Amino acid sequence: MRRSLHFVPGGQERMIAKALTLPADGLILDLEDAVPPSLKPATRPIVRRWLETLDFGGRERWVRMNPIFTEHAIPDLEETITARPDGYLVPKPRSAADVRQVAQALERLEEKHGIPFGSTKLILIATETPRGLLNIGEVAAASPRITALSWGIEDLGAAMGLPRVRDESGRYLDIPRHARVMCAVAASAAGVEWLDTVYTDIPDLEGLRRECREGVAMGFSGKLSIHPSQVEVINQEFTPSKADAEDALALIAAFEEHARKGAGAFAWKGQMMDQPHLTRAQKIAERARQAGVI
Repeated sequence: MRRSLHFVPGGQERMIAKALTLPADGLILDLEDAVPPSLKPATRPIVRRWLETLDFGGRERWVRMNPIFTEHAIPDLEETITARPDGYLVPKPRSAADVRQVAQALERLEEKHGIPFGSTKLILIATETPRGLLNIGEVAAASPRITALSWGIEDLGAAMGLPRVRDESGRYLDIPRHARVMCAVAASAAGVEWLDTVYTDIPDLEGLRRECREGVAMGFSGKLSIHPSQVEVINQEFTPSKADAEDALALIAAFEEHARKGAGAFAWKGQMMDQPHLTRAQKIAERARQAGVI
């Protein structure tokens, strides 16, 4: 499951030690925003050593590389791929061409180091530039390596000169709301997961919980986190409750029973059920199984 993917600043030994105690489903070792340009060359081998020597306890291991149009991107890949991360978090893709450039670099490096072709996956943060947001449909479908799509508003807001991205109650204004919706739509169209962006008001765990619930309603399968205190809230909200899981199983059983009678649609608990309801119930049941709820 990818309920919670937690950012760890590259090179910060204390923070990786803490992160390895968290119940996060995956860790993102950050070589981009968390590392000043002058320290990037020295930080790459530290991140490689983490990947090679630390026990991640079954968590996914991702590296946030630098944007492909910068001088740091290819060295990020060259230094860390031999440690076999699950994949790379790709920031600021402006078009499908940017994604294909990353994929081509990975093809070359996989062949060079004897890594199974295509095994290195990608998660894209697809809305960090205005071009990326406009091109999000083609970006999401640019490579079979893509396993998930996320979105970001801080860089987009800076690029567009937005004075703020939330209203007084903490809810997103129009442009970030549009980016969030398009992330979900583009990912669904491309057949990949969609992951909600970070919640930056660290002390506001109730606001985080509210935003997670909104994300669940929008079909997001998980959320990125930036502070240890956020991980448990994210896991709780992106894990189906036992009641919801049992309800989904009961609905699946009802579909099977009616199918034996030749009925594809039927009334259940006062509502008409048909194929989309079955698909939704199957997804809830599968996530519940993955989380050990059922």
